[in-house]
Amino acid sequence: MFDSIIAKEGQKSILVAFIAMLVFILAGCSFLAFISFAVVLVFVFLYRNNTLKINSSSTEILSPISGIVSAIDVKDKNKLIHIDVSLCNSHILRALEDGKFEVTNKRGLNLPLATFKAKVLNEKAKIEFENTSLELISSMCNSNIDIKENINSLKGDRIGVFLQGQIIVTLKSELELSVKIGDKVESGISVIANKIVSEEKKEEENI
Repeated sequence: MFDSIIAKEGQKSILVAFIAMLVFILAGCSFLAFISFAVVLVFVFLYRNNTLKINSSSTEILSPISGIVSAIDVKDKNKLIHIDVSLCNSHILRALEDGKFEVTNKRGLNLPLATFKAKVLNEKAKIEFENTSLELISSMCNSNIDIKENINSLKGDRIGVFLQGQIIVTLKSELELSVKIGDKVESGISVIANKIVSEEKKEEENI
């Protein structure tokens, strides 16, 4: 029940802040008790878990995170969508595809992402699916990136939490983008790309 409301990654932090609030109340430290209560509310907001029933076609690629599309690029014929994630967004990270995905972590700092040095030194993770991939670049308010590999994920499944930073979605060249720079995307809801289906396949599906 509690997992459906608060992401498990934040439950320990909320519990610690809540216990601290009780201790300060019993000790008569009203100011510190108020601060602890405010911290509890902040953690509840950051780690809120929005349960979704994914309803999309097999040709659609849904946004893995909520945020703003800050850049669109092309590299090695692949299409790259840069999504900036702030503390005001929903922070649930979702799978791009059905099936297996592998995770590679690179530990680092949590500097503000405004500088090139931050993008080199900050903590990163790469999540690779069969046809797509995600690169997570942490920023100053993000906790350690802790994504577990999975062999049975479904598109839109929650695979972790990402509080602040940038996520780069890499898509194969044959996918057609459905977003532009400046668009706001919602985790598990917004369609960011579509698989181009030939007329012959469309006719086969309709038969």
